Formats: sequence, structure tokens, C-alpha cells
Amino acid sequence: MSDQARTLIIRTAGVLIVLLALGAALLPLERALPGRLVVGSLLLLAGAIEMIAALVRRRHRGAAIVAAGATVLAGFRLVIDPTAGFFPVLNLVILWLVVRAAALAFAASRASEPIQGWLILAAATDFLLAVLLLSGLPVALIVAGLFGPTSAIIATFAWILAISFVATGALLMAAGMAEKSDGGVPADA
Repeated sequence: MSDQARTLIIRTAGVLIVLLALGAALLPLERALPGRLVVGSLLLLAGAIEMIAALVRRRHRGAAIVAAGATVLAGFRLVIDPTAGFFPVLNLVILWLVVRAAALAFAASRASEPIQGWLILAAATDFLLAVLLLSGLPVALIVAGLFGPTSAIIATFAWILAISFVATGALLMAAGMAEKSDGGVPADA
């Protein structure tokens, strides 16, 4: 595959995932489908797009496949489990963010600039989002226990997905440019 085709695929994947962030941001407006189905579908689609980009990468392919695989698995789990309520979805998204952060941090430890900075940014974003969700879990438990999943909790959850998708999309757009400038560098991590 040519450098130009590789760059186009990876950058297009980044743009598509940023567009999915808009869908995630609109999640609180969706009332016709169960939340787990909407979130699962967004994760599944983002993971599939990210996996395509990971498979054409030469650099940090392994870590990119792990991050994309975690996204696909989280989405698939939510789509196929009709019993997944608000808190199982929340716990799964926290786990997804932690796994992605670890995979991206591993890739960052083996990367060089300019992509290293983008990997660190994406890993830190996912990790901080997981911490944010985890720290708000006790409050969310009380509120959801008393009133059910409120629109404020769902809106926060939607913005968490949207922010993670934007960080992933930006990373892929930068990775596309890094792949183009790598020339004939063989695949690694």
C-alpha cells in the first residue's frame, strides 16, 4: 500500500471518529432506543473505524489494535446484552477507557515525536475521563437510585464519550501524517 493511501485511510478514520463524537454529544437527545444500544453502537462503529486504521499502520500497530479491539468489544457487549442497565454500561465504559489509556500509554513509551505527544494526550484524556466517571460513581449511584438515570447524568456520560472520540480522532489524524513521513519504516509495537 502506498504512503498516500495509508495516510488517507488513517486520516479519514480520524475525521469519521470526530464526526461520531457529534453523535455521542447528541446522546441525551435520543429517546427512542435504549441507552446501552446507542452507546454500544457508537463504540462498535468507532472501534471498527479505528481497527481499519490500525491495520494499515506501520508504527505502533499492536497498541492501536488493542485500543481498537477494546472499543469493539465494549460496543459489542453493550449491543448484544439486553439486560445491561445504566451501571453496567458505566462500569464497562470505565474499563474501556482504562484499557485504551494503557494501550496508548504503552505506545507513547515507545514512540518518538511528533506522534508521542498525541499518544500521551489521547492516553491521558481517556485515563482522566475514567477517573472522572469513577469519582462521580457514588453520586451517580445515589441520584440514579432515587430518580433513575437523570438527563444530567446521561449528558455527562455522553460528553465523556464525545471527548474520548475527539482525542482518538485527533490522534489518528496526526498518526496519518506521521505514517506519511515515516517512509519505509517497518511495523512495530
